[in-house]
Amino acid sequence: MTTGARSMGSDRARETVRRLQADITSGRWPVNGRIPTEAELAAEFGVGRSTIREAVRSLAHLGMVEPAPGRGTFVRSLNPVRGVLSDFVEAHSWSDILAVRKALEVQAAELAARNADEDGVERLRLAHRADVEGGGDTERGRAPGQFHALLIELSGNKLLAELYAGLGAAIRAGRSRGTIVSGQDAAGRQADHATLLAAIAAGDPAGAAAAAAAHADHDLVATD
Repeated sequence: MTTGARSMGSDRARETVRRLQADITSGRWPVNGRIPTEAELAAEFGVGRSTIREAVRSLAHLGMVEPAPGRGTFVRSLNPVRGVLSDFVEAHSWSDILAVRKALEVQAAELAARNADEDGVERLRLAHRADVEGGGDTERGRAPGQFHALLIELSGNKLLAELYAGLGAAIRAGRSRGTIVSGQDAAGRQADHATLLAAIAAGDPAGAAAAAAAHADHDLVATD
């Protein structure tokens, strides 16, 4: 039985969880991509919308998807390990969590500057442009934190990506509770991203690492 299906009540609900999880694991919907709407999935699977809703809640608990009100539901991990990691991470102090986040982002930035191809740099550039032009995280169909998600992806390190995903889930939970808040306004964030983007585009690992470190120092802050 697929992980997570045990928690569902009916056979139909368990089968829906299995099918959704298989679609995610297979890469049908990429990490940070939006899955079809509740109505679309209900029509495809031949079940009620309440069954889809219950299945999505189950997968969200496992850390595989994240509902974003007004935007849709986004894939956050191809396997349920992230959910376990997130629970482990939340047992630590927010200052420690943010310090590890910084370390991962600095390493990702350095690797991205070494490894990113022209297509990857262009995707990062488009994410930055969308933010500057007013789309960014509020644009329907665009995953929240898309610039950072792409930075991690461009590192080319799958283990780093899974660790960051687990950390990110804990941080989003902290933000929803108000124990983690943004430490800069939109203009400051966009300026930091522009500096980081320029270093990655130039293939400058040291510059990218420095830019990521400077950004992480005030991007998010703990309130406790």
